[in-house]
Amino acid sequence: MKKLYGILYLFALLLSVHFLSFSPQLNYTGADALGHVKQQFDAGLEGLAAAIRTYQEQAGRFARQGDNLPGLRQAHLDTRLAFKKIEFLLEYNDRESVKKYLNGPPLPTTEPKVPEVRIIEPIGLQVLDELAFGGAPEEEREQIETLVAQLAHDFAVVRAYQGGIPLQHRFIFEAARYELIRLFTLGLTGFDTPGSGNALPEAAAALQGVAQGLTAYLPLVGEQDPALARQLETTLPQALAYLRDNQDFDSFDRLYFLKKFLDPLLSLTLKAQQALQVELPEEASGLPQSVNYQAGSLFDNDFLNIHYFANHSPAELDNKRVALGRLLFFDPILSANNQRSCASCHQPGRAFTDGMDKSLALNGEGKIQRNAPTLINAIYAERFFYDLREPNLERQVKHVVLDHKEFGTDFLAIIDKLNQSSEYRALFAEAYSDNPRYQLSKWSVSDALACYVASLRSFNSPFDRYARGETENLSPQAAQGFNLFMGKASCGTCHFAPAFNGTVPPYYQESESEVLGVPADKDAENPKLDADPGRIASARPQDEAPFYAHSFKTVTVRNAALTAPYMHNGAYSSLEEVVDFYNKGGGLGLGLDVPYQTLPDTPLNLDEQEVDALVAFMESLTDTAGLTAMPVRLPAFEDKPEWNERKVGGGY
Repeated sequence: MKKLYGILYLFALLLSVHFLSFSPQLNYTGADALGHVKQQFDAGLEGLAAAIRTYQEQAGRFARQGDNLPGLRQAHLDTRLAFKKIEFLLEYNDRESVKKYLNGPPLPTTEPKVPEVRIIEPIGLQVLDELAFGGAPEEEREQIETLVAQLAHDFAVVRAYQGGIPLQHRFIFEAARYELIRLFTLGLTGFDTPGSGNALPEAAAALQGVAQGLTAYLPLVGEQDPALARQLETTLPQALAYLRDNQDFDSFDRLYFLKKFLDPLLSLTLKAQQALQVELPEEASGLPQSVNYQAGSLFDNDFLNIHYFANHSPAELDNKRVALGRLLFFDPILSANNQRSCASCHQPGRAFTDGMDKSLALNGEGKIQRNAPTLINAIYAERFFYDLREPNLERQVKHVVLDHKEFGTDFLAIIDKLNQSSEYRALFAEAYSDNPRYQLSKWSVSDALACYVASLRSFNSPFDRYARGETENLSPQAAQGFNLFMGKASCGTCHFAPAFNGTVPPYYQESESEVLGVPADKDAENPKLDADPGRIASARPQDEAPFYAHSFKTVTVRNAALTAPYMHNGAYSSLEEVVDFYNKGGGLGLGLDVPYQTLPDTPLNLDEQEVDALVAFMESLTDTAGLTAMPVRLPAFEDKPEWNERKVGGGY
């Protein structure tokens, strides 16, 4: 039952004693606003330092005596809340240090861009959250003490650096808006609190920090647009009141919070920044940003900036290149036998998958190692393929071209073929007129295909339209499924909104993989771990760490209703079976030996009705409109009449 917001607003006003009034103040300047935020930030840094000192004292006592677990846990929670109150600026100023030292995921990683395996063990608040609230903290006393001491040391370094950073107006607005995204996608999902489950109080603390920072600008906004200032002053405390008044993690209505508070705040903060003529990120740097900063909703069609992910300017990602790439995608001329095309395994009617457990190999000689993931929204990733082996979309095709089980050819042979078609030569010349030396080359073939794949974008599903307020047509079951997905079922801690894949918010510049313990098939009586080594065998030296064994890219669940069978090996034929696998705790929950499983092995305790709701939500993410049309015909070859018999999309 929704709360009476007239009453809540009165309560919220009591919370706003820390805020400034929105009313224009005589001689109130931008310098005053920055001064207020700097004062808030400095006080927050000191508050976090004090909380860490107390945490150290409690951790030391716990290590020596083990008689103060409640005190240790409370010190941990207090430290995390102190961190959350200034997280928006801490993260914005130096997100790499915050991730590495203060609040990174509790999983080991490897040093990037080095030709060997250098393991980086996790440290910081999320690791401590698991230890302090795990099943046997008494057995981890020394490690807890060591990690808290490390936290104190690292925070002192971070504080010394951050305390000297001169703030700018745009920093405040950008930090606040990214924190709103982080709060919803990582905070409310429980991603940040793997042990304590203290997600909702932390979300309130994070929003309080954002609110205090933004409220410093309300007098200035009020001078330009009093109605806008009043909206902000009203919405911020109402959102805080809703968070503080609804503290049950499992029943919290995330969809209501999204529509009632999060999206309006994203829109209002953008309008405030524009009203004050504070420059936007693209104006300050000139470089494309991963997030379309001017999006007013997390589920806007262009919330994720296609030009950043495609690494193409709007002029380069033009219709001629997309149209050429579409022809190439459906043309089996690219394969050694002129019978296989990209569309053979990525069929538009199946959301660009093929419906097989593992895709058919060239000439029908067995199958390839894995199945074909959807290409819709595939562009929104840092790395490609199930094992993350390729960082560039335009280079993805080379793996298919050279693989003897897929196209079984090379680019020299492909270019020689295409050059024998006057139609193809003309299409390449027109699409790449600004690159006369490379109009028909390995680069242009790869680029055209990448442009076409980048055009396969889908953010107009029934759920998206409902989330944006364009329709009220979403079933209560699907709405419940979204809340479960982003809450109790923990799906949203790996399949991040809005793409619902493994690209990590709020900056969406890193793709994750997970060790799920996927079985070889769905035989639950005698399960066996699938033998595919996954990421550890990707041929990238830094991925040869033991914890990347059986690790696979987190792919999108958008259009999942069309992409069965599921998992990299097609082990499950229905979404209900997939949810059941997660509900049981993955491979470990099935009794398999998966030493580095990243999925929690504890059951989710979802009942049948909740499983059905999750499936209903995933079905509401179906959207292939305007993406599935195939070419009517393929370019002709004047001197190769037998080639002109080839089938659009391939023979098999």
